Parts: sequence; structure tokens; C-alpha cells
Amino acid sequence: MDADGRCDTNGGPTGIAAYRSKLLRFDISDQQHVRLLKRSFGTEDCLPPLGLAVLLNKEGNDDEDECQSRKQRKTVSTMSLNGGHKGRSPLANVSNNAQPGNNNLPPGAGSIQHGANDANLRKYFSVVNDEQFFLYRKPTVKAIMEDHFVRLSDEIILHIFRFLPKKTLIRCGQVSKRFNQVSLDETLWTRLDLSCRSLREGALGRVISRGTVILRLAQAHVSNPVFQCGSVDPCYETKLQFLDLSMCSIERETLRELLSRCRSLRKLSLENVPVDTECCREIACNVNLEALNLTMCEGLEYFNVSLMVKKLTKLHSLNISWTQLSRSTVDYVVTHVTPSLLRLNMAGCRNSMTDDALQKLVDRCPDLVELDLSDCTHLTSQAMKMVCKLKNLEYLSLSRCYNINVTSYLQLSELEPLQFLDVFGLLSEPALAMLQTSFPGVGINKFMHSSVARPTVGSRRTSIWGMRTRD
Repeated sequence: MDADGRCDTNGGPTGIAAYRSKLLRFDISDQQHVRLLKRSFGTEDCLPPLGLAVLLNKEGNDDEDECQSRKQRKTVSTMSLNGGHKGRSPLANVSNNAQPGNNNLPPGAGSIQHGANDANLRKYFSVVNDEQFFLYRKPTVKAIMEDHFVRLSDEIILHIFRFLPKKTLIRCGQVSKRFNQVSLDETLWTRLDLSCRSLREGALGRVISRGTVILRLAQAHVSNPVFQCGSVDPCYETKLQFLDLSMCSIERETLRELLSRCRSLRKLSLENVPVDTECCREIACNVNLEALNLTMCEGLEYFNVSLMVKKLTKLHSLNISWTQLSRSTVDYVVTHVTPSLLRLNMAGCRNSMTDDALQKLVDRCPDLVELDLSDCTHLTSQAMKMVCKLKNLEYLSLSRCYNINVTSYLQLSELEPLQFLDVFGLLSEPALAMLQTSFPGVGINKFMHSSVARPTVGSRRTSIWGMRTRD
């Protein structure tokens, strides 16, 4: 800028130094100033990034011209701050990261380098536009991790956990101390199905110590020991009431350890599981036992059976079929079994069940509702007269009892409550048709297998004794 206040048309350092010495005020009528300004800095679009605002002022004595000049000055100032576009906010072109560099400098200011000159230029521009120009900073958004479960009560979390599978529930217990405490609630472990699973040492003990009441371990493999050393109190007793160990792979020592912790059992199934004297003694300690399934169990000697029959006075269902009972053992059962027994299965006593033993049984348990004497080949036609004394009998199975005369079955017409009769392997088709005609309200040969004291019958594999094992 020369001595008259004109801009240096070359736009070099001399012109820039002149900008620093004087306040840039241009008369809107002076078009030469505007042209020189454009030539020095390029276009008006470059002014806002550089922080330069053009202030228009017209000096004169005419009041009307002064008012018009102020309006025009306001319009031009707004356009120059908006980069020459109406309605655009200066925030659209200015940010806190904008720095005057070689890319933003006008063509005539290319010789200005970074350093002190740039710092002085930025300081000068901020002084010029102190009232009409500002910088803004975008707020930094910080991701804050919030635990939404803190707002939920333990009752709500417990209700959510009830819909989770047991495997997922165990994993949730490893998330935090609070989740672990909620996941150990007894209501979540009341029912448990571990059938066909292989359990490691101590795994079964950790599970049932959480308050399990209904447990299915059919066809499972249980490793020894059940409880790890020091994991539970020596006097600890489980809350198990319904336990299904049918066809479970478990050693006698392991079974003895498990039964020693059970004193509240109501229904127990040990089908095809070997037992010994200690196991039978532990079973007998459950004085409230109502149903006991010992089908195909090994080790049911006279003494072992006497231990259970003597103490289990609340039994209403007993299944000791196909256990190779001796005649003395059968005689002890029919004379000492609890009189309140309602369902009995002694199938497979080929040589031990006789007419005399049956007579003792009828006298001992007159309220029998179900009786299965299949494959008791020593029974004769005299057995039909004894059976007819059971006035509450609803189910009778005499399959493969070959010494019973076919015509003697007609005596069963005296049993009005009788609903089902199984005589597999005895009668021909015409004889079965005649028998069906004689007993129109009785279902003949409807069940291949007895359901006495058995936990599962048919395709119901998710429940034991009519109670669900899965939530």
C-alpha cells in the first residue's frame, strides 16, 4: 500500500506490511480498492478462511448517504464473512483446524512462509475482525460405557435368568459377583435334566448343592467322587426328592456317596444299576420314599431287600422285576411289605413266585391297584381265585404264565374296577376275540411294558413321574 493508502498491485510483502500498519476501511464507491483487494488475495471466497473482513465506511456530511452507506456496509460485510453467498453461516467455512498455509494463501502472498510472519498475520486478522468473526470448536463426544443392569433389581435379573438354558446360566455366573450371586438362586436349579451327559469329578456335587429337587440322570456317566473334598460340609444333605438314575453308568462307591447325602427322597429309580448292602442301607434311610424302581438291579440279596422293605413303610409303588429274587427273598417281600402298597411289579420270578406266595401277598396288600406277575411260570389256575379278592384292582398282567388255564380268565368278570389285562404270549387270535367279547370294557394287551414306579413311560422323555425336568 503506497502513501495514498492504495494497495500494492503486486501483492508482495510490501502490500502485506501496509495492511498491518493501517485499518482496512474502504469506500464502497472506490472500486479501485476492491479490485486491488481481489487481485492481491484472489477472490472474496478466500477472505473468510484468512480471517479478513472488509469494512465499508463512507465519510460525508450527508445523513441520507451515511444511512445508505451503513446498510450497504452491513450487506457487504455479511457477504464477505459468508464467502460471498447469502444465508450461509460463517461456521460453514471456518473451523478450529483452519490455518493459513500455502493452500489457502492468495496468489500474491506466496512468499510468506510459515513462522513469525504467519503468526503476526493471524494476530493482525484477529484484531481487525474482533467483533464480527469468531472460531467455534466441535464438542468431543466421549463414549461412556454404562452398566444398565445397575438400574435393575435382583428380582428382575432373576426373572430374566429363568428363561436361560442351564449352560448359559453357568456362563452368566462368571460375568460378575452380582450375576454369580443371582445365578445361584435355588429357584433356577429346582429342575435339572442331565441325561446322557458325562459328568466330571465333583461336577454333580456342585450342581445339586444349588438346591436341585428334581434330577434326571438317565443313561448318564457320573465320575467319582460326586463331591470334591472340602466343597461341602460333612453333614450336608441335598434337597433331592425325585431322582432318576435309570441305566446310569455309576460305580457302587459313587452311588453310595450320592445316596448318603439324600434323606428327603420321595421317588427313586435305579433301573439296571448295580447296588450293594451299603447302597440299600442308604436307600432305607429315606423313610418318606413313596416309589422305588429296582428293575434289573444286581445285588438284591435277601439281607439287602430286607433292609429296605422293613423301613420303607410309606411305599405305594414298588418295582423289583427281573432281579433274580430267591424264593426266600420273595417270601420275605410278600409278608413284610407295607400294607399301604398300591402298585407292585414282581415280573420275572420264574421259580420263586408260587400260589402260596401270591396268597400271602393278597392277604398283606388287599388294596392293590396294579399288579404285574408276568413270567411267573409257577402260578397255576388257582391264582385267578386269589386275584379276584383284590376288589380295587385296575391293571393285571399275567403274560407268559403258561400254567394258567385259558378258561380261568373268565373268573375276572367279578372284578368290576378292572380296566386293563395283559396276557401276551398265551392266547391265539380267536381266544383273544372271545375274551374281548366277555370283557367289553377291558383293554386287553394294551401295554408291552409295565409303568409301575418307572419315571418315564413311552415318549415322555422330558419329565419323570409326571413332573417336568426342563424349565
